[in-house]
Amino acid sequence: MTQARKTKTTGSRPTSSKRVEPRTRLHADVRSKMIVESAFRSIAKDGFEGLRTRDIAALVGINSATLHHHFPTKDDLIAAVAIHLQSHFRLEKTPAVAGESAADALERQFKDALFYYQHRPEMIAVYREFVSRAPRDRMIRKLVQQLHDGWRQDVGEILKRGQLDGSFRADLNRDATGSLILSVVWGLIAQVFQSVDDFAAGFHELAKWIKAGQGSGG
Repeated sequence: MTQARKTKTTGSRPTSSKRVEPRTRLHADVRSKMIVESAFRSIAKDGFEGLRTRDIAALVGINSATLHHHFPTKDDLIAAVAIHLQSHFRLEKTPAVAGESAADALERQFKDALFYYQHRPEMIAVYREFVSRAPRDRMIRKLVQQLHDGWRQDVGEILKRGQLDGSFRADLNRDATGSLILSVVWGLIAQVFQSVDDFAAGFHELAKWIKAGQGSGG
């Protein structure tokens, strides 16, 4: 019996001793997240000019057809990257402290911007790409507007609270002042200021102008 089995084995096709592992099938949401994160890193490194869907597909380990199943167009992928960026800004935002003053809340806006600038350069790089492209691209301009809406709303609530408790000037135009604050913070992101100290000085001058009794002098 043993000899017969040996003879049969010898005459059969050789079999590989290497075990073939079954390919893991990822959940669609997991794969979509991998695609978006790879696109995010690509934009941070090479800008929109370097974003190629076939390269993203290769990085994720899929073919282009599979990528386009998740994101039919490149614009769809860019929109997903914008949502990804917005979620990171919200997740890493310093939470409000119970009982904090409006002035402290305004200072928190500055500290968050400084944190992103110093510790999350990839977020700033992607944000910079969106903002710089927005004036000449209607779709990206709309995405930037959505990014800014939540930020502007947060700042508007702080300004409103400061006016109500008397710590901020009563004659402030909140919409215009909110836009000005966003512009000053963008000054840091766009590297208009030569150093973090320059930005801090500019921000605190703006804060003095906003506070009651400190900004109306000639």
